[in-house]
Amino acid sequence: MLNNMAYYCLYTSVVLVYGIGINRATVLCVNSRHLVLYAIKMLLSVSATATLVYLIAVHLLIPVRLLELFPFVAVLIFAVIAMFIESIVRITARTNASEFGVSMLCILLSVNESTSLGECVVNACLCALSFFCFIPFLYAIRKRVEISGTGKQFENLSLIFISVALIMIAMLVWNVSWLNPGVFQ
Repeated sequence: MLNNMAYYCLYTSVVLVYGIGINRATVLCVNSRHLVLYAIKMLLSVSATATLVYLIAVHLLIPVRLLELFPFVAVLIFAVIAMFIESIVRITARTNASEFGVSMLCILLSVNESTSLGECVVNACLCALSFFCFIPFLYAIRKRVEISGTGKQFENLSLIFISVALIMIAMLVWNVSWLNPGVFQ
């Protein structure tokens, strides 16, 4: 369990390795008023959807050999759960917390890479948490870019994306799996 936490939440963050949610994270680092509300909503919807999708995939789609349909089933289930949770958030907090892309990709990633139901739910929640753990880093990068005063040569957003790309390269430079002799055979 601790190994999964370190792997999915800290080191191979879904933002840094898979690029999931880079655009959304740059938007949230600018306006972070309801960040906790977004995180709670995403964790609830991702964990509930990952549970249902995993159970349907294992007990219904795999026995009839229709596993290719699991992304479609995941979108349908996520749409229903996300709308339900979004309506509760709008009624109670009177704010919009709608988000689709990051949550859906976290669900697909966790269902694809898990071997049990517990692992699927934990991986989905850790993927969502890694997205929210990356936002303070983007906020710090954005503030540094604003302080440096680059002028009109670059937009602030383009420098943030270049900085994220450099961080991604630095985090993945250790991966030398392509050097294995079996790759070239």
